[in-house]
Amino acid sequence: MRRLARLAFLAGFLAVLAAPAVAAAAGPPFPAPIDGQAVYDRVGVFRRDTIVSAEETIDAIEARTGAEVVVYTQLVDYGITTEEAQSHAQALMDQWGVGRKGFDDGLVILFDLDPSGVHGGPGYRAAFLDNSEKQRIFDNDMVPLLEAGDLDGALLVALERVDANATPEHAASLQTARQVDAAIGLILAPLILIGLIGSALFAWMRYGRDPVYLDDPSIHMAGPPRDLTPAAATFVLSGGPSRRALTTAMLDLASRGLLAFQEEKTGLLGMTRKIGIELDPPAADPQTVAQRARNAVRALGPAEAVANNRLRTLAAGKGTYIDPTKLLEFGGSVGAFDKELESHAVNMGWFREKPSAAEARWMTRAVIAIVLGFVAFFAAINLPSSGFTMIAASLVISGVIVLLISRWMDAVTMPGAMIRAMLAAYRRTLQKTMAQSRSMDQVVANAGLDWLETPDQAVVWGTALGLEKEIEDVLQRSLDDVKDKRASAGAVYMPAWYGSGGSAGWGSGDGGGGGLFSSSAIPNFGGMMSALGTIGNSPSSSGSGGGGFGGGGSGGGGGGSGGGF
Repeated sequence: MRRLARLAFLAGFLAVLAAPAVAAAAGPPFPAPIDGQAVYDRVGVFRRDTIVSAEETIDAIEARTGAEVVVYTQLVDYGITTEEAQSHAQALMDQWGVGRKGFDDGLVILFDLDPSGVHGGPGYRAAFLDNSEKQRIFDNDMVPLLEAGDLDGALLVALERVDANATPEHAASLQTARQVDAAIGLILAPLILIGLIGSALFAWMRYGRDPVYLDDPSIHMAGPPRDLTPAAATFVLSGGPSRRALTTAMLDLASRGLLAFQEEKTGLLGMTRKIGIELDPPAADPQTVAQRARNAVRALGPAEAVANNRLRTLAAGKGTYIDPTKLLEFGGSVGAFDKELESHAVNMGWFREKPSAAEARWMTRAVIAIVLGFVAFFAAINLPSSGFTMIAASLVISGVIVLLISRWMDAVTMPGAMIRAMLAAYRRTLQKTMAQSRSMDQVVANAGLDWLETPDQAVVWGTALGLEKEIEDVLQRSLDDVKDKRASAGAVYMPAWYGSGGSAGWGSGDGGGGGLFSSSAIPNFGGMMSALGTIGNSPSSSGSGGGGFGGGGSGGGGGGSGGGF
């Protein structure tokens, strides 16, 4: 635009030298046209022979095609922009009605003391010139002459090129090109849109859509299949790896006596909870030993074994305790845990293929479509081409839709759908039992589930099924019973695998000692579940100590700072 402005000044300067003493005022509005005249040199910059030649060329174009061409010069203020010059040309065309009515096949070559190009009506451009040809005439033929101060040459060469293009053959080739462009936009673009979205929907209908398996809120199952670990159950329910699956696996390991959690409170007023892990903690009493043995009857899952081995690698040569800072390194092992859990789910036949592979495949296709869409968009701008614009839009739209669909390509099999239905039924059973129980021992007794032998197992499976809030409520009711002397501290279950403030476990005395039932230690079960959910965080996400489930915050579970005795 700045270059055109400089050319405007040059043309204006030359025009002033050749202009009559008084030039007509610049339009719009413009003076009325004169019948039979096509060249209006209001500034007087063209030679007489140039005007005669231009009139002859314009007459020949009109006789051959019916199209009308007007050449107009006028003096304007210095610093006129290209956009202003174009608006002047359009105003002249509209005021004079250049071109046949209904065809709009007029062409205005306006010299606003600025070689601003050839300004043609849509009908003329549709028949004889496209925008790229118009721009080439201006850039390649007119600009060099205008820069040299040869306005006559610039006008004559422009009309020569316009005259050469105003032929039936050229009009036919342009029409064919526009028909092809329209076909690309109206046919190919919808085919791309339908093809990409349709292929994704077909794949989802055939593979990704979950098979229908009867489930009803009235159905309550006795328990999960023998081969299903709590972490694998979480994987099947969510359709992929999740933080809940990792936390469930950690609790499973703890219930077997392979590790215990140690909460460390840091920060202002000890509000930040960080978790350390003690490997192979000693059992406090024979009852704990017996419960650990019953919890370990079921075989350890392959993903849980990976997590256990990685934790022991972290502690190698440094004792049995992994402090919260060192435990952050476990975040690098979460991927291996997720991969093993996913492989186990596929090997058991619950998924047709790895959910991550199915999702990644369709996400890749979606990203490719979006990238190609932007490439087509830039091509459409440079050509220009409305057909490529429509193709670009169809690629981007279909890519975004496929990207959304990719999240549901987890390809659950019929056995997997059966497992989900069974877990949903089991969740209802456990949830109902927990709602009616005042302790985890009652949960085990009242559920009537042969395989659910210990309160630890109830906590592990409750976490796997998303019942953290229900677990917190049961533990809180147990604490309330002890507080109100309805039960003794040693008669109710509290997780022995979770300790706070340097204490081993929750304690079991009726007072003192910093355990669960002491007057100085007010437990926060919501905080416990939330803190457990931070295991596996990377260093960059470990600052707050929150995360996990979204069900227990610093005041969750009914404990919080508002409790006490």
